[in-house]
Amino acid sequence: MNKPLLYFSYLIIVSNIIILSAGYVANIAFISSFLGGLVAIGTDPIILIIGALLGAGLVAKPYKFSVIYLWIGAMFLTMLVHVILGTTKVIVDLVKFDALLIISALIVIATSFFRPLIADMTEDFEKPTTKKAPK
Repeated sequence: MNKPLLYFSYLIIVSNIIILSAGYVANIAFISSFLGGLVAIGTDPIILIIGALLGAGLVAKPYKFSVIYLWIGAMFLTMLVHVILGTTKVIVDLVKFDALLIISALIVIATSFFRPLIADMTEDFEKPTTKKAPK
C-alpha cells in the first residue's frame, strides 16, 4: 500500500470532520449548508460510482505520485460531472470535489484494512514451486 496516499486519505477524512464539527458547534450557516450539500451530492449514484472507481484505481495500481493523481483525478472528474449535469453554481462543484475526495479516501482506507488479509490468502499462489533435480 502506498503510505502517502493512505496518510492523505486520513487527512481528508479528519480535516472534513474537524471543519464540519467546528462549524456545527459554532453554528455557522455556510458550514451547515455545505454539509447538507455534501450529504445530498455524496449520496448521488453518479458521484458514488465515480469516486469509488477513482479510489479503486489508485489502490489497484499504486503510482509514485498517487496523492497528486488523486487530487487531479478528483478535479477532472468534478469538471466532467459539471459538464454532464450542467451545474451553474461554483459551490456545487466544490461540494462535488470534496465528495469525490471523501469517497476515494474511504475506499483507500477500507482497502488498507484488508490488504494484510489478502496478502496472507495469496501468499501460497505467489511462490513458484520448483523442485531440484536429484544428483
